Amino acid sequence: MRKRLRSLERESREVTITVVDATDVDDWDRTESVDCVLCHESVSSPEIDRIRSEWPAVPFVYVIADRGEGFEEGVMSELRPVDDWVGEDRLVAEPSFVVARLRRTVERAEVLSGVRERAAHFSGLVENASDLVTVLDENGVVQYLSPSISDILGYEQDELVGEYAFDYIHPDDTDHAAEVFFEGVASEGSRTGRAVFRFRHANGSWISLEGVGRSIPADTTADTERDGREFVVISRDITEMGKTIEELRSTRDQLQVILDNTTAVVYMKDLEQRYLYVNPAFEQLFDRSREEILGKRSEDLHPAVNVEQINEMDREVLEKGQSNKYVEDFRIQGKRRVFFNVRAPLFDADGDPYAIYGIATEITERKEREESMQALAQAGPRLLECETMESVGSVAVSVTKSVLNQPITAILVPDERDDVLRPAVMTDELIEQLGDSPRINGSASVAWRVFTTGELYASGNVDADPEVEEPTAIASEIIVPLGEHGVLLAASTEPREFDEHDLEFATILGSMIQGTIDRVDRERQLQTKNQRLGEFSNVIAHDLRNPLAVAKGYTELAQDTGDVAHLLDVEEGIERALSIMDGLLALARTGQGVSEFDSATLERLASEAWSSIETCDATLQVETDRTVTADLRWLRQLFENMFRNAIEHGGTDCSVRVGSIDGGFYIADDGPGIDPEHRDRLLEGGTTDGDVRFGFKIIQDVVGAHGWELSIGESEDGGARFEIVGLR
Repeated sequence: MRKRLRSLERESREVTITVVDATDVDDWDRTESVDCVLCHESVSSPEIDRIRSEWPAVPFVYVIADRGEGFEEGVMSELRPVDDWVGEDRLVAEPSFVVARLRRTVERAEVLSGVRERAAHFSGLVENASDLVTVLDENGVVQYLSPSISDILGYEQDELVGEYAFDYIHPDDTDHAAEVFFEGVASEGSRTGRAVFRFRHANGSWISLEGVGRSIPADTTADTERDGREFVVISRDITEMGKTIEELRSTRDQLQVILDNTTAVVYMKDLEQRYLYVNPAFEQLFDRSREEILGKRSEDLHPAVNVEQINEMDREVLEKGQSNKYVEDFRIQGKRRVFFNVRAPLFDADGDPYAIYGIATEITERKEREESMQALAQAGPRLLECETMESVGSVAVSVTKSVLNQPITAILVPDERDDVLRPAVMTDELIEQLGDSPRINGSASVAWRVFTTGELYASGNVDADPEVEEPTAIASEIIVPLGEHGVLLAASTEPREFDEHDLEFATILGSMIQGTIDRVDRERQLQTKNQRLGEFSNVIAHDLRNPLAVAKGYTELAQDTGDVAHLLDVEEGIERALSIMDGLLALARTGQGVSEFDSATLERLASEAWSSIETCDATLQVETDRTVTADLRWLRQLFENMFRNAIEHGGTDCSVRVGSIDGGFYIADDGPGIDPEHRDRLLEGGTTDGDVRFGFKIIQDVVGAHGWELSIGESEDGGARFEIVGLR
């Protein structure tokens, strides 16, 4: 046997043969390494087992004597996968064949060893994997479950082996899971399928699993009865992930609801400033659908005046790489819209910006409210500087237009004789709507009701207001009472909802205007009183001093001479002084202004006045039956002074006529008349004649207090003709 083996060494230098006695333990201990054991079949089983225990991974090649036809199959069935055999007769006859057989056996053993190592490695992975590994046969019966089933589903590792897997899947998920499984099993090649399903936990609850399975040929090495294909499924517990996904989905849905229903304008643009997303508020703002907006740029939506500002803000956000806040004042769809806009860049995984996200909240009302507050604050000093009604009206209308944002603005003052309101000051927009000389009738006017009740009125839809009887182009208006001075009107042809702040501003502004008018009136009255006081002082200092001095002189002369005839001169001086005093008293009374209005015919008033003065041989002729509305007491005083002047200058036998003209009446006499140059000085109060000055001043006061106009001309008889017009 040894000689036969040496022939193998001679056949190949790669083969080194060490011959040992199977029964000699010392021989085996001296052997350092073995790649293959060549063993004769005569070696006993205990000895072979001892050798295998020493060298478990080393393959055996058995030398077997020829036993005739068919013996090879029996030998192969008894060998391990790593072992082989050769015929005893080939050791000498065919050494090259034996060497090749040995080399193949060693190589196969090395391959099988690697496979075992990998199998052990993968087995370790499967045994320790956190995911669940399941092997099903082609009918869906469980063949294997990895240990992780205890942690995931609460079962023992082999508890479900032999069970039909689909009996443990939720009924609602069974059809889909079975469809994926049987399609994979029925496929000719390896096919991967994926399914998400709920599997019953050992405690009865349902665990959400995501399974990825693949069909493979069945392993029949251990069980020759098994055939067909198997399905390996790797399942991951996604219960928590499912909850997270559901929470994310819920959060997404909630966010979408917010985006769809928020009044804020939300949008996203790419780096080319094209719109990628807009919410419904954005669509509503521009009155365009989302499909019409996406892909467009700012210049496709905004007026040209806004585009550069928008693009500059977008560039600034991208350059700085951080969010920024802006207040944007735009004209959109023809209306002013102010927004507080927060722009922010969006970054990709590499930190590069890829879009701009914007959220714009409209603050138009708040901005206008702030501007109104500023306008109110600035209005105070401007109103304090006003000294006349005209200046008050001009400032008031300007401030009202800006504070209340209503272009049709006016101050309406009362004309109580006709129960109407007339504009004292108004904007051009009101003139366009109502004409140059509008009048607001009392009975059918909301403005008149505001004036008489002192209650503020506001309507955002005038046409729908039942209190408005006549149709008008005005759609919204606020009417503010100004006490006895009238009302403040602020209106627009556009409908508008007024909030509590608008009404508050209107009330404050109305109070400011009313207070300013009161102050101007007081100052004007004080100025008039001071002017009259000055006139009275001059009269007392000059006109009254002269007759009293004359009376005093004649009194002293009568005392010195004893001639009582001088007392007649004294009496004349005293009467002259009394006349001046009566004129002063009448002038003082007319300075108090008109008060109560009533109606009477000119014939009645003229007759009463004529009968109250000394007319001597003078005559009065009234040629009109016209009725006038006025402060009758002062109108009678006017007639008395007119008649007295006519008699004094025209003689005791003069003739006086009273008649009506368009818009008024006249008083004419046949006296010497008034020189044209003197007429202007008389109207301006420039005469030095004391009696005439008092009488004519009273006439001018009565005319002015009623808002009338006085002119002086020549009568048909060459005398004086006074015309008073402006009666209503």
